[in-house]
Amino acid sequence: MVMKILLATFWELPHLGGVWPLMERLAQDFMRQGYEVDILGNHAEYYHLVNRQLKFYKSSYLPLIESHLRQTGLATVPVIYHNELDRYTLECVASSLRLEQYDLIHTHDVISACAFARVKPAKLPLIVNPHGSLPGEIQLLMDSHSAVDRVDHDMKSILHYYRTIEQQGLRSASHAVTSSKWLQKGFVEDYGIAAHHISVFPYGMDTVKYKQLLTTRNEISRPPLKKVITFAGRLVHLKGIEVLIRALAKLKTERNDWICWIVGDGPKRGEYEQLAAALDLQQAITFWGARSDVPCFMAMTDIYVQPSLQDNQPLSVIEAQLAGNAVIVSNAGGLPEMVEHRLTGLIAPKNDEIALYTLLNELLQSEETRRKLGAKARLFSQKHWSIDQYNTKMMRMYKHVMRSSHDSAPTD
Repeated sequence: MVMKILLATFWELPHLGGVWPLMERLAQDFMRQGYEVDILGNHAEYYHLVNRQLKFYKSSYLPLIESHLRQTGLATVPVIYHNELDRYTLECVASSLRLEQYDLIHTHDVISACAFARVKPAKLPLIVNPHGSLPGEIQLLMDSHSAVDRVDHDMKSILHYYRTIEQQGLRSASHAVTSSKWLQKGFVEDYGIAAHHISVFPYGMDTVKYKQLLTTRNEISRPPLKKVITFAGRLVHLKGIEVLIRALAKLKTERNDWICWIVGDGPKRGEYEQLAAALDLQQAITFWGARSDVPCFMAMTDIYVQPSLQDNQPLSVIEAQLAGNAVIVSNAGGLPEMVEHRLTGLIAPKNDEIALYTLLNELLQSEETRRKLGAKARLFSQKHWSIDQYNTKMMRMYKHVMRSSHDSAPTD
């Protein structure tokens, strides 16, 4: 009998970044091995089984859910209220999917784990796979003053809500998996989750395919006599892009043999463009927006920077290493697990523009250092970020959890 797996998330699918590339690659690989896989994701107007093009419109469920939630205190905090509307809608959709047809559900966030745990058959294994720290991201979002109205008044309620959701999502699952020891440690310390309940193994990429993508070209030309500094990712507060821009402003006072490419989009883009203009960096920084040809940019990059204030294991760092870039990351979250300082890259203290400027200046001054770090990073990445290794470990964990769930299930 063929194993049937449901990959699900509360977040929007498909999406240029985020969990979508991971879920898509996992599904494709398992289907090539003969397993059946469905992918459930979010959209503004509906939840949908992406691979089946089957849509479940939220308008069919919202009137009843809203009539209930309006009677609760949740309606007083907009962020919580709208999140709960979407979570309860996901529960309704999940309950209509005939979940008993699946052998295992693999959720890629704690919110969907909470939703599925409430409606799934008791014996059906549920994996939760958080890709970041939800309360930590909310805290950073609020600190940036770009979240919701009445942030100061509602902050404690919102943080408490997301901590509760994170704890419930982790505790309701048969097993959890993360890509970094940083996340595992946080879940153990913050919520008392047993360490053996959380598997840790790093993300994987199809390194052969990515190597081929690095040979393609787009319409962009590498500027003559300039070194290219690149960041790729969402333009949000937690990525630390303001720190990078301010470090570049300092760097410009010392030298002008570089240009910076910021590849990606997000709610902070306009603010960052204004900051770059205010610091007279319009000619030094180019904002390329969301692109589907990131490997083309990596192939032309000399120095890749990930200045995050919080991060888990961003795929852009993996891509930069595979491209042989000299990589600078901050010491936030799981980033130090991706880079060995002064062997496969450089690590700067988070939120420290002077330290980042210093490392950028050092790399621009020494071609030999850039070359050595890039070569070591490429060698490390080819061994460490294997998609085959990642998928093999995932399937092995699936089967272990399924056996454990079967052994522990009550007999009739």
